[in-house]
Amino acid sequence: METVKFEISPYQDELQILIDGHKAGYMSIEVDGRQLIVYYTKLDEEHEGHGYAKMLLDELVRYAEEKDLLVDPECSFVRQQFESHPTRYRNIWHS
Repeated sequence: METVKFEISPYQDELQILIDGHKAGYMSIEVDGRQLIVYYTKLDEEHEGHGYAKMLLDELVRYAEEKDLLVDPECSFVRQQFESHPTRYRNIWHS
C-alpha cells in the first residue's frame, strides 16, 4: 500500500502530493493576505486518473479552512469542482 502525504513547498508556492516519498504532483498556489490563489494543478502522467487531483483539492480546502483563507480558483480543475459543488465550497470560495 502506498503512502500519501502532503506538504507546502519551502517557497510556499506549491501544495505538493508525495506518494511513497516522491513528489507526484502539485497545485501552484500563492497566498496574498487572506486570499489563496490556485493557478493550476499538475500530476505526473502515471498518477493521472487515480483520484490524486481530488486528494490535492481536499488538502487545499483543509489548509484554507485551517488558515481562514479564501480560495481564488484560477485553476480550471479547482474552478470546475467549486462550480459543481458550490455548497461544499461556499465558505472558502473567493469568486
